[in-house]
Amino acid sequence: MGTATSFQAASQQARSGVTYPCSSPVRVLFAWLEEEYEHPNPWRDKKLHRYSAPPQGKPKTLSSEFVTDCLKVTGNGNPRVRDFETTRDHAIIRVLTEGLRSEELLNLRVQDLDLHGHTLVVVPLKGDRNSQDGRTIPLQPKTVKALQRYLRAREEHSLSQGPWLWLGTRNRNRLRYSGLYRMVKRRAEEAGYDSAEVSPHSYCHTWTDDLLSNGVSGENVMAIRGWKSPAMLRRYGADQASRRAVDAVHNLGDRY
Repeated sequence: MGTATSFQAASQQARSGVTYPCSSPVRVLFAWLEEEYEHPNPWRDKKLHRYSAPPQGKPKTLSSEFVTDCLKVTGNGNPRVRDFETTRDHAIIRVLTEGLRSEELLNLRVQDLDLHGHTLVVVPLKGDRNSQDGRTIPLQPKTVKALQRYLRAREEHSLSQGPWLWLGTRNRNRLRYSGLYRMVKRRAEEAGYDSAEVSPHSYCHTWTDDLLSNGVSGENVMAIRGWKSPAMLRRYGADQASRRAVDAVHNLGDRY
């Protein structure tokens, strides 16, 4: 029997009510050949397993207690805390909670902030700095205050006239990823947590869960993050999807 005829027969049987444990046309054909002619199903070949999705690892979303405790060890927004490093680290953690990737955060310039409008602009990493090409990121009120306090502390830095928003301690140049990475780990340890459980990217997953849990539509989440595919939304919201679904149903209360 030719391949075309086999596929046609498989499709006809599928339409007549015969079902197979697969969805794509090719997998339907493989399952039909296996059932009707005892032909080995190539889809079960171990060589294909390397293309399968990796198993779900440990949750990447940070708990609200974790984030709150890290903010506390960086002064918790207290206006009496004015030293450069603590003020900077608090503002950075606040901006991380707005869903920025590490590269996006590190490439921020002072001109990208619109604190009166409670927003900042993320410029495409590979594009020019035409604001029309950027994404507008809405900021929480406490993030705005943290940035305002950091900008005042930044004025005392020897490189304060430069464009980069985040500057190094002891009057060193702009902050790089290694410095950001170490800071996030160090502040987690100071808050009493295992630093292995966090990285700067953990805050991206946490931001996605925060918005979805509070009723922000997936469409709006995608627009803010600049995602074109819903697959990215599913990826970043995956590890807490079951909890959000249970909470959503519980919030309905008695339905009858």
